[in-house]
Amino acid sequence: MKKRWRNMVYNDFLDCWMIFWDEGKSDYKIRRGDSFELHLGNGVHLLCRMELGSDWYILVGKNAKFYLKPNEI
Repeated sequence: MKKRWRNMVYNDFLDCWMIFWDEGKSDYKIRRGDSFELHLGNGVHLLCRMELGSDWYILVGKNAKFYLKPNEI
């Protein structure tokens, strides 16, 4: 069965966020400026961009920011 959700973890050494795929596939580095879709359920998808200011955050639309905590998954 295909895993529905992916873990995103901050990597201190590489200074980026990582997404972990199923076993056997390489992990993916998300860096500043990378775009992706967040799937919220019920067919709702948000186009997002990873950004870095004083902290890492996900930018949605023009002004909505979701700040990320490096010590959480």
